[in-house]
Amino acid sequence: MKPIKHLYLHFQDGQRLALRFPQQSNDPLQLAQSLHRQLESPYLRLEVDGDLLLIPRESIKYLQISPAPSALPEDTVAGAQVIN
Repeated sequence: MKPIKHLYLHFQDGQRLALRFPQQSNDPLQLAQSLHRQLESPYLRLEVDGDLLLIPRESIKYLQISPAPSALPEDTVAGAQVIN
């Protein structure tokens, strides 16, 4: 059974969308390449309950993937913590 990942999309208008999905690959290089392609696209592409969901990137304030992928995009600051 593949590990479950969570994706939290925080939108410019203050709404949030929470999704869960199985890990897409065990290959760290493939994960990094896929994440890079998604970040370069004008749309975030997701298959949700048998439907294709296209979310315009400009509507997204930020996204959170939990737990983090084993391979992070190049130049990612690692070990950061949110403080109030």
